[in-house]
Amino acid sequence: MAAISVALVVMILFIVLGFVDGMKRTVSVAATSGNWIILSKGATAEPESVITQPQYDVLRAMPEFAVDAHGVALISPEVIDSLNVAPGHAKTMYVYLRGVKPIAYWVHRRMQLVAGHWPRTNEGEWAVGQKLAAKFPQLGLGQKFHFGRRNWTVVGIFSDGGSARESEVWCDIQDLFADYHGKSNGIANIAHVVLKPGEADALKATLQKDPRLALYASSEAEFYADQNQLSDQLESYGLIVTAILAIGAILGGMNIMYAAVMRRRHEIGVLRAVGFGRANILLSFIAESAMLGLAGGLLGEAIGMMVASIVGLNSRLMNVGALIFSFHLGAHAVLAGLITGILIGVIGGLLPALRASRMGIYESLRGA
Repeated sequence: MAAISVALVVMILFIVLGFVDGMKRTVSVAATSGNWIILSKGATAEPESVITQPQYDVLRAMPEFAVDAHGVALISPEVIDSLNVAPGHAKTMYVYLRGVKPIAYWVHRRMQLVAGHWPRTNEGEWAVGQKLAAKFPQLGLGQKFHFGRRNWTVVGIFSDGGSARESEVWCDIQDLFADYHGKSNGIANIAHVVLKPGEADALKATLQKDPRLALYASSEAEFYADQNQLSDQLESYGLIVTAILAIGAILGGMNIMYAAVMRRRHEIGVLRAVGFGRANILLSFIAESAMLGLAGGLLGEAIGMMVASIVGLNSRLMNVGALIFSFHLGAHAVLAGLITGILIGVIGGLLPALRASRMGIYESLRGA
């Protein structure tokens, strides 16, 4: 009974961490080694930032950026807009519509076409992330979608290692400006860049000293780690719920262990009589409680995996805001479940173990 009560707590924690791990993994894998993102000062998200044409012209001339085979700096100005992929439905979902130049496909070098081709200028074409296309069939290859002043055509489906970019729609930046924004061609929200090795400090120093550049740079790894605040909050809420449930499991386990101590007090007396000290009795009962907790943890994780498989969590695409992600059980969730089970067992068995260690030999044998 103690193991089953622990198992139920661990199962809930295990499933919650599966959701959180899936969200975190989707965001964090968007980062590419050597890639940095440049935003206007004070901006914490891509749509909040603005880079002007003069700033972009200065950035292009900076020596810190890597270049392609033709000597073109690997700097990708990108504009971000919001797109409702379920218009006319009661439950709307907004995703990023990202306007880019062709250089973007060299900067984001992990992106690959699954089908079709990349959007061309002046054609009103979209490339859709494969997770988004799988969740919304109306964004499949060859489909038309009305947005702004025209009908856009989906001409490509792309992958990016399961990252958050697979929840986005990409188009040519000039088409997005001309068709919907009416802005001048030089404005972008952010710039993704590829740095030469060892140039990170030089880039930061240049952006800080040049008065024309009210911008700051962050590595993609750092930037996307900061974007995981929502998943961190969900993890905190899950831990709070688990802690509340764990209190009940601890109290239940405590009652069970107290009953076990009283039922086995003759054994305790015999052990004390043949030379086992109080510390030995204490440790034996704590070890027993820890093993019960570990057994409950293993059982809870097994039940959690079974539940995830039965309801299809492992294959289902879910979304929180504009992020589409899959349930993912990583080593973090497995380790957290086992540690939680052991802690519940140890804490629940501590007071009964103290009670057992304090029993005198005469008291134990007389109660037999």
